[in-house]
Amino acid sequence: MTPDSLLDRCLLRISPCSICTLALSCIVLFLSVASATAQSQSNIAVKKELIWSLPDNEIASLQFSPDGNFIVVVSRVHWPDGDEAEGLPEAFFSKLEARKRREPRFADPVIRLIDLKGNPVCEVRYGTNPSISTDNKSIVFSRQKKPLTGLRPLAETQAGNDIQLFDCERKEARTVAEPSTGYFDNPIFLPDGHSIAYSVNEAVNGAMGGSVGIERVDMSGAQPESLFAKDAKPAVPCPTDGATKLTPMQSMMCSQPTQLSSSFPALLLNITMAGKQLLVLQAKPIPSAGDIYLASHYELSLATVFPKGGELFSMGQGDMNKVWDASLQPISDDEVMIFAEYWKPFSLKTRGWLPETAPRNANRRSIYSPNGKYYLAVEPVKEEPSHCTLYRVEDGQRLFASPTMATVFGVTWSRDSTRFAVVAVPKGASGSTYREVLTVYSLP
Repeated sequence: MTPDSLLDRCLLRISPCSICTLALSCIVLFLSVASATAQSQSNIAVKKELIWSLPDNEIASLQFSPDGNFIVVVSRVHWPDGDEAEGLPEAFFSKLEARKRREPRFADPVIRLIDLKGNPVCEVRYGTNPSISTDNKSIVFSRQKKPLTGLRPLAETQAGNDIQLFDCERKEARTVAEPSTGYFDNPIFLPDGHSIAYSVNEAVNGAMGGSVGIERVDMSGAQPESLFAKDAKPAVPCPTDGATKLTPMQSMMCSQPTQLSSSFPALLLNITMAGKQLLVLQAKPIPSAGDIYLASHYELSLATVFPKGGELFSMGQGDMNKVWDASLQPISDDEVMIFAEYWKPFSLKTRGWLPETAPRNANRRSIYSPNGKYYLAVEPVKEEPSHCTLYRVEDGQRLFASPTMATVFGVTWSRDSTRFAVVAVPKGASGSTYREVLTVYSLP
């Protein structure tokens, strides 16, 4: 029975002497039924398709295969750090150190390709940020050359990492690109079918690494081609006029000119494929003394680097907060979402903002489906994330919420927008009982 027909039937039964009381009762009943009907229409039947984990392991870099039938992850034995480490006994770390002496790479990153039943399909030691070929037979990744067990993934510990191509049928790997300085990362199979793009990384924020260039290489191993040069510019010296006021950190950094990463022309905040274009969201530091992350302002812009290069759109200048917040996601071959205070649609054809027809989404930790119809918001916004919620873009309607977890680490979509995956730590998992869980959901 619809809310309208229920209200009509109810009003037909009203007698003149009780019209006020019965009318009020009917209206209350009408509103409750209408609310229930709207709620039932807004929910969709999201189904759990896979629950997968490895005891005592972290799970990162999750990505679906192009056909959505497989998922690739990077697992690494969890080594507690920071606040978590302070609450554990000395004996816990003694055991880890003893194992490290026996097995120097036991906690190094391992790439695992699994099917949607959790069965192992392919395994590669040791590497990060993998991508899967269209035929699901090859994996391209950044090879971790130095032992990383017990260490953080800093610029120094990743120095020398090259790009490897692994054949899952032959169980063979070969090098397709090797750095002369810094390290290579984030490889992507390009739509031309025979080449790979990857980021060129250096230390950009003290010990932390970041992308400062992009290269392309043919899978045959031909000479790499620069798509976005990392050519260094002269480092900005300390001001000598006495009028420029520096913070203590700026003073320290500009007194070490050989360490200035501000000599790089830009920070590459996002590198992603939209259709057949490889896009880059970049931040160029406005010249200032010190490290690239200590510049007072940056110029943000969107550029394409493949199949041809060129700037698409300038977002103007912003401070460090704007740089940290800026993000990019493709939602079709010709449209992307750009986070600038909130998620805004941008046209790659017209090179301009599109009309905003949907409610504004100010949650930066949102992952849009490739078809642009949904987004997953990792929530809460200003606290430690504990769940993700599925929303419909056109009206902002909440459709599904995942169970509450201790924290959420990663979310990704399949290319056909029919599946999404979440990596999270269940409540109560810590220390010696540490466990991250990968859950794959499917939409009707």
